[in-house]
Amino acid sequence: MFMLQAASRPPSSQGSPKLRPQKSRSELELEQKQGLPPPPYTPSLHRSLRSSREQHNRSDNDEAAASEDQTEVELEKKNKNKMAIFFQPRTSILDYTELMYQGSDTIRGLVTCFWTIIGAYLVSLLSSHYEHNGEVLSSDLAVLVFSRGKDLLLSDLSLVASTFFVVPFVRYVWVASGKWQPAFLDPRNSVCAMCLHAAVEIGWLAFWYAWQGTRGWPWTQRSFFALHTVVNWMKIHSYLSTTRRLACALRERSELTSHSPTSSSSSSSEDDHQHKGSGRLRELDSVLSPYANARFPQTLTMHNFLMFQLSPTLVYELEYPRTPRIRWLYVAEKMAGTAGIFVVFYVVVAHLMIPHLERMPQTGVLMTTVHLMGPMATCWLLFFFITFDSISNGFAELTRFADRRFYDDWWNARGLDEFSRKWNRPVHMFLARHVYMPIRENWRVYKASSSAGVDANETDTKKKERGTRPSSATPSTVGGFVRHLRITIPAPLAAMAATFFFSSILHEVTVVVACHRWNHGMLFFSQMMQIPLIFASDKVLWYKNQHALRNWIFWVVMVFFQPFLLCMYTYNAFVARQNTSLSVSVLPSIS
Repeated sequence: MFMLQAASRPPSSQGSPKLRPQKSRSELELEQKQGLPPPPYTPSLHRSLRSSREQHNRSDNDEAAASEDQTEVELEKKNKNKMAIFFQPRTSILDYTELMYQGSDTIRGLVTCFWTIIGAYLVSLLSSHYEHNGEVLSSDLAVLVFSRGKDLLLSDLSLVASTFFVVPFVRYVWVASGKWQPAFLDPRNSVCAMCLHAAVEIGWLAFWYAWQGTRGWPWTQRSFFALHTVVNWMKIHSYLSTTRRLACALRERSELTSHSPTSSSSSSSEDDHQHKGSGRLRELDSVLSPYANARFPQTLTMHNFLMFQLSPTLVYELEYPRTPRIRWLYVAEKMAGTAGIFVVFYVVVAHLMIPHLERMPQTGVLMTTVHLMGPMATCWLLFFFITFDSISNGFAELTRFADRRFYDDWWNARGLDEFSRKWNRPVHMFLARHVYMPIRENWRVYKASSSAGVDANETDTKKKERGTRPSSATPSTVGGFVRHLRITIPAPLAAMAATFFFSSILHEVTVVVACHRWNHGMLFFSQMMQIPLIFASDKVLWYKNQHALRNWIFWVVMVFFQPFLLCMYTYNAFVARQNTSLSVSVLPSIS
């Protein structure tokens, strides 16, 4: 209280020199240019310089954000497609090699410190393992990882090769037009095209999931193959969805050009119709050729799809921004980084995680979770670096893919919703393009058509006199209930809930296929619980403004619940494994 009162007192005219108003940064720089001696360095001068420096940095950040927003606005003006995901030449914010190429070393010390600590920890861990077991590195996990490697390699190559069927499918089913083609194959027939699209994707996905189930692979091969299957399915879905939309635009353009009038004498109404048709043709041309060097359907080639397969993105576009050349030294550095991170990942899993998981039937789930919090967080960070910094940037350099914004500052996330947007941007962009945006736009169209068909000035009394249901009445049928929800629930809320539901289903199916066990959908329910937590955090104004507290709570949840879910999904497997080993060891004594 005394400090607040003292700080609020106005300084006297003959007060201490420390209370005199300090000069600004520009005045100090002007005095230095004129050759005047610098003022004495006082705490108040330090605060003045620091505040001016923060204001200068804040203005630079605002200018950068404004320029980025202006770029986005210009791109939106060039491409009016609401489903567009804009790709720009950008670098990863933690790509130390790229920053060094650009002449920036702002995080050089941080990167050196991080890998020095990881190396020292690795040496200490291997030395401790040698003292207790007489070997430097455990080979049990290596035997499991590299067992049946030839079978896994051939299966994975067959998986990737099977995705190329989409090119002839689009060319001869949706783009080709002729008398032989039935009406239900027209991509503009939304119901039939959607059913055909879904049948093709579900059949492909079911085949490869069934193939994996019949191979008898260990959990390491199953996990890799399940993740790669999901990635290739996302690429197939994005390619088919985007080309189906472009095929609809192509057919509409061909019909407009075939029905355009050729006679010179026409009435004013025909002139207006022709003017509208030419405007629609220009709009369709911008959709079919959003880039100068790419136009649909000339892009329906195996080479184009191969470049999409090799590019580190899950959203298909006719063309992407490209770098001028391939830096092979950069590729070699990323390959070396991938190998080094994999070694550290292997040591942490083999020496710190598997021993605790094997003892889980005796120690219990809670104690095993506590023991795995540190190793699991380390593996999580290593997985991030090996996936988004090494492998993604390496393939981006090989394909000259210029947009390398594979992640944002997810470590500053204030909740799981913000983390899901920033942690894995390729998946986030896929969900935004193919799940969130279509549901949001269709929801808006339905609400607009529903509100247009009803007089806004009509009261509930008049509706009752006409025998129709008032707007506040509860629908009695399932269809009426669905229509009621589509009218009352906002479009962004419905799209967000549907996106979370789809993502939760996808995660649950992937984990079940990889583990060959279903644990009552714990991962699904843990992800779906994010929706009420998001609304609760937005409604409580005090908690919404506590950014540091929300970030701290986020990290506590991530560090604890990730190993907890791992223990819950693997507990039954290790219990069954222990029972099997006990029965095998008891049989000789019984006989």
